[in-house]
Amino acid sequence: MSKIRSALSVAGALAALAFAASPASAGTNGQQILFSDDRGDTYSVLVSGHNQDGQPASHCFNTPATDNYLSGWWWKGTVAVTGYARSGCSGELYDFGFTVPTDWSSDYYQVWD
Repeated sequence: MSKIRSALSVAGALAALAFAASPASAGTNGQQILFSDDRGDTYSVLVSGHNQDGQPASHCFNTPATDNYLSGWWWKGTVAVTGYARSGCSGELYDFGFTVPTDWSSDYYQVWD
């Protein structure tokens, strides 16, 4: 009987560990972008590249502030940014590329114009 109780105790402890909340792991399959407008003249950006599933993706974000959290879109690998002088991605100013790492210490990967 004591062997059965020991086995049940071990099984219960393992089950508790399996259901315990594990710490969240930030940025483990691509990141969102934190776009910083150091030039002060960029009111929107078009971001193009691949999403967290490796699918091609492109989206225009308005960037009214110096630091703009481009939330809701996850990127990894080679990404292109085109900066615009007006909201809605009109009045092209410049473009540049960068690489978003798959793993990062945050959900946001910061880039500057």
